[in-house]
Amino acid sequence: MPDLRRDPIVGRWVIISTERNARPHDFIPIQAARSLASSLCPFCPGQERLTPKEIMAYRPQPGAPNNPNWTVRVVPNKFPALQVEGNLDRQGLGLYDRMNGIGAHEVIIETPNHTDSLADMPTKRIEDVLWAYRDRMIDLKKDVRFRYILIFKNHGA
Repeated sequence: MPDLRRDPIVGRWVIISTERNARPHDFIPIQAARSLASSLCPFCPGQERLTPKEIMAYRPQPGAPNNPNWTVRVVPNKFPALQVEGNLDRQGLGLYDRMNGIGAHEVIIETPNHTDSLADMPTKRIEDVLWAYRDRMIDLKKDVRFRYILIFKNHGA
């Protein structure tokens, strides 16, 4: 399980997550990973089986979860830096205060088309992306163990 450790010098909490070292792309040569990515991208419509079960999705027409025909989709990260399960279990450990790495690590797939840029999307699609961020933050705030929400955008390989 990941750890949260309090840096005794500056007083901020740091995530220590050695489990993320096992991500599969870390062991595939770059060229092979690129050709594999184009054919088996888990974030492309029709490849939903390659991701964990979706947490939420926006669809223009009602449809079953974990199926194509979505415009925005949210799934748990397959290799999370934090885990939702467990208790914080805060304790002093030598120089550090530490606790279990409890938190959510989700992927918001903003568009079914990887070549789309948020800046080039129609206003309605941008609105849907922002609503998805909002909806996830509202839901995550319900968990009293979570004290902080960070949204960052990972772009590219």
